Amino acid sequence: MNIRKAKEDFHSRYSAIFRDYTYFIYNKTTLNPFFMRYSWHVPYFLDIDLMKDKKQMFIGNRDFGFISNEPNDKNCVRDVHFLRIKRKGDFIVIHIRANGFLRGMVRNIVGYLVALSRNTLKMDTSKNIIQKQVEIKSFKAPPNGLFLSRVFYARSDV
Repeated sequence: MNIRKAKEDFHSRYSAIFRDYTYFIYNKTTLNPFFMRYSWHVPYFLDIDLMKDKKQMFIGNRDFGFISNEPNDKNCVRDVHFLRIKRKGDFIVIHIRANGFLRGMVRNIVGYLVALSRNTLKMDTSKNIIQKQVEIKSFKAPPNGLFLSRVFYARSDV
């Protein structure tokens, strides 16, 4: 690890070129009190293969206004580089990288994938995500489980 003085116009938030978030779901019937502050306890079976299949609708350069908690006049186009879902023991770990995130974006994506996996939410035949904005926002995952894991900057900025 190297430490260098940053440029005068460097800003830790606005100079980032992309960020990684990690979300932890504790997927076991019984709650472990040691994990409850750091993960979302979902005591029902989650179909990881279905979640992996449906994640494609969130990857790429898209308008994420339908799942954000932003005002309607804000530019909600973001470029999601990847969304990875893995089962590690009793946990489901979701990694997502994008050039920027909107308020509530990761939690809404995770909540949506869990709702699809549990058959709480269905897609229509044309594979539309959702008809009304309020529907998807009602599936927001709780904040415990969400972690900012990495921030990347261009070498010339720092």
